[in-house]
Amino acid sequence: MADVVSSSEASALLKRRKYIDDILHDQQWTRTTHASSIIDKLPAEILHSILSFLSPHDLARVSATCRALTEHASNDLLWNRLLNSHLPFPIHDPGPFDTFRRLYLAHLPYWFIPQNKIWFADNEHTGNLILARYDNRRGVIEAYRLIADRGSPEFQVWDAHPDVMIQSFHPTVSLWLDDPVLLLKDMEPSEPTSECQTWMAERKMHMPAEANHLFNSLILCSNQDTDVQESGHLWPPPTIPSKSRVVRSIEDVDVTDPGHWSEASQEAFRIRRWTNFRLMISPGHNSAMITYSTLDPTLYTPTKAKPYQGIWVGDYSAHGCEFLLIIQGDPPEDEEVEDKTGEVPSGSLHALKLTGDPNVPRGETTFLSSDIGPKGLIKVGNEEPFKGARIVHAQGHVAGLGFHDGESLLADTYISSQLILVSTEYIAHYWQEMGHISYYRRVDIDTLLKT
Repeated sequence: MADVVSSSEASALLKRRKYIDDILHDQQWTRTTHASSIIDKLPAEILHSILSFLSPHDLARVSATCRALTEHASNDLLWNRLLNSHLPFPIHDPGPFDTFRRLYLAHLPYWFIPQNKIWFADNEHTGNLILARYDNRRGVIEAYRLIADRGSPEFQVWDAHPDVMIQSFHPTVSLWLDDPVLLLKDMEPSEPTSECQTWMAERKMHMPAEANHLFNSLILCSNQDTDVQESGHLWPPPTIPSKSRVVRSIEDVDVTDPGHWSEASQEAFRIRRWTNFRLMISPGHNSAMITYSTLDPTLYTPTKAKPYQGIWVGDYSAHGCEFLLIIQGDPPEDEEVEDKTGEVPSGSLHALKLTGDPNVPRGETTFLSSDIGPKGLIKVGNEEPFKGARIVHAQGHVAGLGFHDGESLLADTYISSQLILVSTEYIAHYWQEMGHISYYRRVDIDTLLKT
């Protein structure tokens, strides 16, 4: 019969069963509480390779299983790898801490802040742009405001339009190191445990401003879905592409703090600032809350196909210097490729203010060009100071005083303008109706972070 097992098959099954039983016996794989796991019989190199795939929370769980795995899961090479996965620039020693594991725990769960580097705020009108980093020498996570000084401009003459007012723009961009916006410091790096090992949605930051009775705390945002529908209540605003948005801390809007690490956003946080001249330093009615969000690196990282993407600083006359995010879009599908080497630019340019002013505030478009390729080309400049530059059609955003979160007391509008693509590091914007040219220069974020 077909269902009858042949003698040879039965013999093979018995041999396989005996082989498995021998393995189980050799490994002493019993159900008693004193049994050792088969995993701790592996060579240390293989075990460390397996553990290298685990998250810090999983490593902690492994450490709780037995004494042998506690030792393996505490291997500092594992924690060095975990730590450097959160840092743009790798470190090779734990700084003021005894081990990488202790360093990692010192700033848990805030490693996402230096990992994302760029953060922009929802301050009304002006906003705020900060760069975050980890300083291994002092063992602190810190963030500073990005500022620009345009210096003393020189007047220039455009031979093609001598009546146009042009002022040179060679800004000095730096971090305002005298006044940190964020500072996370472990007060006792020699202790085996850290303050962050106790869950706190809000953590007070010990900062130099306390000498002037100004106090700061860092608050984690919840990543839970929200029912808030109005775009003005969310950050970042809908104009800036983002995979995640959080509720802004504004009046008449309920904000829920995360109840656990797993509920905390990795793309946003809040800073509460308050003054108090008494001994009690808890925030009161005089506190201010600012929400910060990060940018997806794909939006500001230039590529060969999109060389204009990045963080830029622009000259806004009486408003001073402001910082922009320029996003370069894909070229139209029906656009003919003029130069397959990629030397001729293509696609759209969309410039969004990361910091702004009362006329056109942060989060709003400042200029856009639907096509900087062949279809948008006006001409190639023949006169100094723009000889050889591609000049393309654009639209500039203007508004009267009072523009506020997409609404204007004096209607805002877009006017025809021209972008002069001097280089991928330097752009001029010709406001034809105003007879004025403003300049934009690229900001080197990584160099500033290493300052």
